[in-house]
Amino acid sequence: MKKVIIALTLPCVMLATSCSKFVDGYETSPNNTTKATGPLVLSGAELGLMSVYTGTPARAAAILTQQLGGTADQMLAYDTYDIKEGDNSNDWNNIFNNIIQPCNDIVANYSNGNSHNKGIALIVKAMALGVATDLWGDIPAQEAGMGIITGNFTPKYAAQKDVYAYIQSLLDEGITALKESKPDIREVGANDFFFEGDLDSWTNTAYILKARFAIHLSKKNASDAATQALAALTHVTNVGDLRTVYGTSTNENNQWYQFKLGRAALLRVGAQLINMMNASNDPRLSVYADKDKNGVYRGAAPSSEDLAASGIGSYMTGQTAPITLVGYVEALFIKAEANLILGKKAEAAAAHNEAVLTHVKIATGKDAPAAFVTAYASETDATITLEKIMNQKYVALFAQIESYADWRRTGFPVLTPNPENVLNKPAIPRRFPTDINERLYNPNTIRVNDILKPVWWDE
Repeated sequence: MKKVIIALTLPCVMLATSCSKFVDGYETSPNNTTKATGPLVLSGAELGLMSVYTGTPARAAAILTQQLGGTADQMLAYDTYDIKEGDNSNDWNNIFNNIIQPCNDIVANYSNGNSHNKGIALIVKAMALGVATDLWGDIPAQEAGMGIITGNFTPKYAAQKDVYAYIQSLLDEGITALKESKPDIREVGANDFFFEGDLDSWTNTAYILKARFAIHLSKKNASDAATQALAALTHVTNVGDLRTVYGTSTNENNQWYQFKLGRAALLRVGAQLINMMNASNDPRLSVYADKDKNGVYRGAAPSSEDLAASGIGSYMTGQTAPITLVGYVEALFIKAEANLILGKKAEAAAAHNEAVLTHVKIATGKDAPAAFVTAYASETDATITLEKIMNQKYVALFAQIESYADWRRTGFPVLTPNPENVLNKPAIPRRFPTDINERLYNPNTIRVNDILKPVWWDE
């Protein structure tokens, strides 16, 4: 994996003028470039995206959906729903400063003659806005990350309904930009960690994202959400998933591996997930979880602080194990759900079965055992249900933020709130609280402290 060192320099507004006369000309090395390139800026944005989608937001989402159990410190706080306004400041800053702002920079300063670089940046930006609005609700959107370009460092908040429309427009614009027949003046190449500039793969990813964000609106208008999702999926193939890329050097390792190496006591696989997989004799369990000291797979129940429970397995925590952020299996599950909504049960069953079998092969490297196929991947129009689709999607999208969105939309899998939670209410949080720095420094902030308050699409 290519090593990238990114220096983020924040200007000292008060001192910039007075100090400049002392250093004019001396701060520039003749051996180093003084201007970034579009592809290099894209690298930084992609690294930020990997960090968000495989970092604390993913761990928190997995704990709230009981795929994982938080067993100590910050992760135990999520387990007991003790989520405060400063807990995710780093994630908020990462999304808006390290992903959205660089993507805006590419569009504003590097897109002339580089349509493909622009297209990828728009898709990455859409992903960043998507995860932000799904976790926080109303957020800055059109004005977000534009401070360096426009001078506006206190962006207005957009209603989530409008954020979703904006995300779809970004994806459409990105797809159009990728269709440009002329090669970029400065091609992204290896600076694109995900696909090394493969435009077909990026276009495919954009259409899966269009389907993802369309089906998120199933509570608002199920038929329309399903129709829009299926329309996007007509363009999707199994050309390649958007997956993180890791190396063997310490600064290139899988983030889950690093977390397990340094803070193993904080997380265990959740009892909810392991119980589901034990009950179905799921072949993926051996790579999802480690056996406990008694040689069995046993999950940590909420608030149990059960350090003897199974740790997270190699599928997620291998040193160089890639993590899928957007992929074909997700597309198949969306296809199954959307067809079921529209009454096309045979198509729903077929998509569900393909999704399960495909993911078992991805996770284990082997075809699913015949008994498992018969019991869990042989649904028909007479047997397929939304619960079956979402339960299998929950297993397949282990420790992905998307599972948290799915549970809020559909209520599956059926989860029992932690009875020992600090909110003293029989309910699981539906969102993150407004970031503390936004509350303090952005007068346009729409503040929400109640983490039980649903985001717009969850109402």
